[in-house]
Amino acid sequence: MRPFPHCPHAPFAELVRIESDPAYRDRHFPGLSAAITQRGHWRSAEVDALVRRLRSPP
Repeated sequence: MRPFPHCPHAPFAELVRIESDPAYRDRHFPGLSAAITQRGHWRSAEVDALVRRLRSPP
């Protein structure tokens, strides 16, 4: 049996790069860029709704 070759990168390094580098994402994945931006808006809306619910009297 041969040992597995050493993988120098983290398993999801390319996905992290795509999501964290807006210039790369806009150049190669414009649809993905829009989806990631929309996801951020949805998460913000969910957090705002949760905060309002927690601050409202019972």
